[in-house]
Amino acid sequence: MKKIKKNISKISDDNTAIVIDDQLPVSNNHPAPDPNQLQKFGYFITPIYHITKPEFLDSIRKVSKRLLAENEKEVPKLHPIYPVRQTGSLLAEEELKEFFDFVGQASWGALNSEGYAMENFSLHFQEAWVQEHHKHSGHDEHVHAFGSQLIGFYFFDTPEDSGRLVFHDPRPAKRQINLPEANMNLATDASTAINFEPKAGDLFFAPSWVPHSISRHAGSKPLRMIHMTMAVSFVPPEQINNNLNLNTQNTIII
Repeated sequence: MKKIKKNISKISDDNTAIVIDDQLPVSNNHPAPDPNQLQKFGYFITPIYHITKPEFLDSIRKVSKRLLAENEKEVPKLHPIYPVRQTGSLLAEEELKEFFDFVGQASWGALNSEGYAMENFSLHFQEAWVQEHHKHSGHDEHVHAFGSQLIGFYFFDTPEDSGRLVFHDPRPAKRQINLPEANMNLATDASTAINFEPKAGDLFFAPSWVPHSISRHAGSKPLRMIHMTMAVSFVPPEQINNNLNLNTQNTIII
């Protein structure tokens, strides 16, 4: 277990002390900590990443339209309780190569920035498919297993009153004893879920252990998105050092 060295500041006149984290960055633009002021540290955070990438909208809409039409031929009638269409895998679609390259590289970089030793790991996509949610459709809270490290969402049709992307607190013990929130409209440490109102071109990804859902879609037009799962594979150092061509379909080697 990683240990963090702590120092105790000098005892003040009223016999109070504060723990100072030696690893925190020090800025000359801020005064020294008040020894009587309680400091708060945020460890074991839940990272959620977002970026808007509208340049992929045209190619994704084109491919998705074809695949959704094929699905409609196979299943003409929507389910009365779960009115959603889902395509097969997108990973072999050549027109989406740039999209998957970007998502893969960004995902690998995110894991690397979090402190993982990623130099000997490649990232690959396990699944990627289109979801088309019709009115009252949604996706209940769930997580992804089977070796998945990251989950991703790319929204490309987001009409008015669309369902929202919801991330839920992954700490069951904390949720069990949670106190009432002072204001549920604010995102605070007391929140048990955070929701995002997606716009066309929005890309989100997060660890696969974060429970997530899509709230009920209330729009008269469908909400369309790509859902993805990503995993990593160990690459022996000698293969990287020998500059072997390790790139295979849907695999990102950084």
